Amino acid sequence: MIRSMTGYGKAAVSVNKKKVSIEITSVNNRFLELSLRLPRVFAEYESDLREAITGMVSRGKLSVLVTMEDNNVSPQTLILNEENAALYYKMFADLKKKFKLAGEISLADFTGLPELFNVAAAAALSKEEVAKLVDGVKHAVESLNKMRQREGKALGDDMIMRVKLISKAIDKIEKIYPQTVTRYRQRFQETLKKLLDDSTTRSADETRLRLDMELALLVDKADITEECVRLRSHCDAFAAAIKAEGDTGKRLNFILQEMNREANTIGSKAALYEISAEVIRIREEIEKLREQVQNIE
Repeated sequence: MIRSMTGYGKAAVSVNKKKVSIEITSVNNRFLELSLRLPRVFAEYESDLREAITGMVSRGKLSVLVTMEDNNVSPQTLILNEENAALYYKMFADLKKKFKLAGEISLADFTGLPELFNVAAAAALSKEEVAKLVDGVKHAVESLNKMRQREGKALGDDMIMRVKLISKAIDKIEKIYPQTVTRYRQRFQETLKKLLDDSTTRSADETRLRLDMELALLVDKADITEECVRLRSHCDAFAAAIKAEGDTGKRLNFILQEMNREANTIGSKAALYEISAEVIRIREEIEKLREQVQNIE
């Protein structure tokens, strides 16, 4: 069953006793494009997360947001740089003595001083914790894909309806087509009469050659049987592709190109307004299908 490329998914998992939330949004894109926003402590696992996502999604522009509770720097992750603190204190003491400044050196004097604290590097996650994080992302992608499948079903139902409208238009064209042949036969008879009237100035062979050429041109221009057969075949292939498993967006787009080519050929051969009107309807439906296919994975 086809899937839309737009959707939203989310999941939550516990990593190192902290709640990790994953949210994924997806929009149309010709290829797969991933944008990940991760807490600093998860940065080194980005490639693992990307690999998990690419194994479950083939097309679309995905924005992945991973957040963790209590992700701010905690006191336990700050280490006092005692050497720098001692240097600052000695500098304050020297200034106080040199300029005979009143007052005591207080903790407030150290506020905002650079390189007074060092941030301890976060401990790497164990393999089990990394697996939990990857599983959380996979659950979010599953949630996303369920929504994409629901939207894909709605799109598929609408496209099937439009393919049926195209098939009905082909039926009408095939019913009108004999009138076109009659029209060309009348034109050919008029041409034949004109050539025969003028045959006094031409040889019999030359007149016969001209007749054969006119007949061949008219028959070729009038015949749209093959185009109708191919267009109907493309409609069947399009409907089958919608119901098929796998990534069908590119295949559907290719079939639409073939459908449009056959419709254009029928339109160029149309001698009656009624056929031209049906061809216009077919082109309109093909264009609507083309817009919808852009959102199919």
